[in-house]
Amino acid sequence: MQCFKKVLFYLAALFFFVAISDQAFAAKSTNFYEYSNAKGVTVINYHSFGDYKEIANINITAKLFREQLKMLKDNGYTTITEEQLIAYLQGHGRIPEKSVFLTIDDGFESVYTIAYPILKEMGMQATLFVIVNDVETGYRKGVPMLNWQQIKEMSDSHSIHVGNHTYDLHWRANNDAPKHEAMILNQTKDGKVLTNEERQRYILEDVTKAHQLIEKHTGKAPTSFAYPYGVYDRVAERAIKEAGYRIDYSTQGGFNMFGDGTVHIKRIDSSNRVSAHDLKKIIEKHQNLAEQRYNNRDIQVEAQVSSNKVALKAWLKSDMKNGALQAKETRFELYKMVNGERQLQRNFGNYLVAASANTKVMSTEENVTNYEAGGYSVKSIIIKQNGSKEVFWINFNR
Repeated sequence: MQCFKKVLFYLAALFFFVAISDQAFAAKSTNFYEYSNAKGVTVINYHSFGDYKEIANINITAKLFREQLKMLKDNGYTTITEEQLIAYLQGHGRIPEKSVFLTIDDGFESVYTIAYPILKEMGMQATLFVIVNDVETGYRKGVPMLNWQQIKEMSDSHSIHVGNHTYDLHWRANNDAPKHEAMILNQTKDGKVLTNEERQRYILEDVTKAHQLIEKHTGKAPTSFAYPYGVYDRVAERAIKEAGYRIDYSTQGGFNMFGDGTVHIKRIDSSNRVSAHDLKKIIEKHQNLAEQRYNNRDIQVEAQVSSNKVALKAWLKSDMKNGALQAKETRFELYKMVNGERQLQRNFGNYLVAASANTKVMSTEENVTNYEAGGYSVKSIIIKQNGSKEVFWINFNR
């Protein structure tokens, strides 16, 4: 009897230790990854460098551009690459906590004569979105554009990545009036009326033409797209999605967070109207807002990790209150750590779990006994009724 009691005691102690260890490990590993990652990324957008009267509202002097980059460097900011940005926004890449991303729209010649040397000097990089037809003709609004030799040289460097800004869809009708942008206008440049289906094909053909010419002259196929004037609608979105771009950019101001996705990336414009000090304050404001949003995330995940099973429950805090259901569904994905980076393996457990009034807490589990040794992560993605999503990671080892 005494022996039986000892066995019960040891079994209870073992169960308690495993339960506590699993919960502590799950919390520790999740915190290790998420809290060592940037809470948000500000994308800074430029256009013209120098002093062109024709485009005075988008100019930035060489002196101010250098001051802005020096401010970033002096304050510990890292300019990340587009590959890093994509991985971060997809929810599986880690970047320095103080990260920014630089873009340059249009393709004015001053990118080569002014911005490019300063970027190289500072050891920083940017993505350049070129309007291909303007490059071919040599001018935009009377201002000289880059030529293909200059674009190729910059593309071959580690400082400039080249993206697509359309072939010839960067214009407005009605005397250049807002809300008459080519990307959302059901007519061609010469006034021919288009149906939505025809406009989608029209956009796709234009973007494909630009894509092919960029690849021809640089030797690299562009992977990113910036909407002219930052304007789009569902027809334009479908065309860009069909074109196969990995990431696209708007001109909506704000910051971008881990797992937000790679469509309609928010950017802030910089020009002579923004001092280096002003830019510093804008970025710091975005950092603080991202930190607050991160700490106040709606998503909640509970993990039970044992030697043979990983079980997850995911829900939204807002759905635990009375009111309309916010969650639409939860998706679970399995990643494995390979050379220090997460690589998607497959769907995890019951990959897709729909939310309902009776299923506000969505759960899944999987037997991990036969997993290879190594580090793993499960990505829980809650899709909300409004189309937005929230992401949470749980890490575990085998």
